[in-house]
Amino acid sequence: MLGKYEKTINEIIKKALAEDIGKGDITSSFLFPENFQVEANLISKEEGVICGIDIFKKVFYFLSSHFTFNFFFEDGEEIKKNEIVAEICGPLRELLAGERVALNFIQRLSGIATETRKFVRKTGNKVKIYDTRKTTPNLRILEKYAVKVGGGENHRFGLFDMVLIKENHITALMKKENIGREDAVFLAVKKAREKSRGKFQIEIEVENFEEAKMGFEAGADIIMFDNAEKEDLSKFLNFLGEKRKNVEIEWSGNVNLENIEEIKELPVDRVSVGSITHSAKSLDFSLKIKN
Repeated sequence: MLGKYEKTINEIIKKALAEDIGKGDITSSFLFPENFQVEANLISKEEGVICGIDIFKKVFYFLSSHFTFNFFFEDGEEIKKNEIVAEICGPLRELLAGERVALNFIQRLSGIATETRKFVRKTGNKVKIYDTRKTTPNLRILEKYAVKVGGGENHRFGLFDMVLIKENHITALMKKENIGREDAVFLAVKKAREKSRGKFQIEIEVENFEEAKMGFEAGADIIMFDNAEKEDLSKFLNFLGEKRKNVEIEWSGNVNLENIEEIKELPVDRVSVGSITHSAKSLDFSLKIKN
């Protein structure tokens, strides 16, 4: 997944290093005017799912080609607390210069992969867990990769690759056309279908049965029930009947690890969870130079 974004990822890493190093690591340059090779261990301080190994390596390779890495795990594998994850050998000053940036990346991505894995396990594969656009600015490529590593699925990447008609679109259309909400839902989907000409999937965010019905009749590919009542979902399924196979149903809104147990039993295809990116706790690692 990351290969096609290599140029963008390289820019992300360069900017992260520039932010941290600036004009130079003055502490290391004062203490170690002569550089030398050292060995270090990457150690997990918590259990979880590791993610971002190639990014971790790339940070150091940007600083020196004289690094070697021996990782004992691959992205997506589970690690235990206080486990040696990798052995690293390289020049001291470059190791110290890249340490924080490399750790920040692997900690953030491992945290997202770990949180996603928790949701995926709790669903027991009854529904698919999808991410959202609630990502750290400029890190979306990496964070959506971490979701995939954790076993989740990627929703649209941005505003350009899928039509997703949300509440503000509907409200704005109501105001512009001086129409009711249900009519606005129908009109929004209809306009999107005409303009997209089959090039993009069309999803509509709804709050109740009537809106879902209008969205479906206008030709939406995906109906997202956002903070809706389960009774409205049931009414919509009864309305669909044999046409159920013609549309995907998504559930969204305040999904967490406590209520996912109940949500997974709903007759939906997918559940979008913003918290797997916007609220995931970073997984802690440390980098220790060997004595």
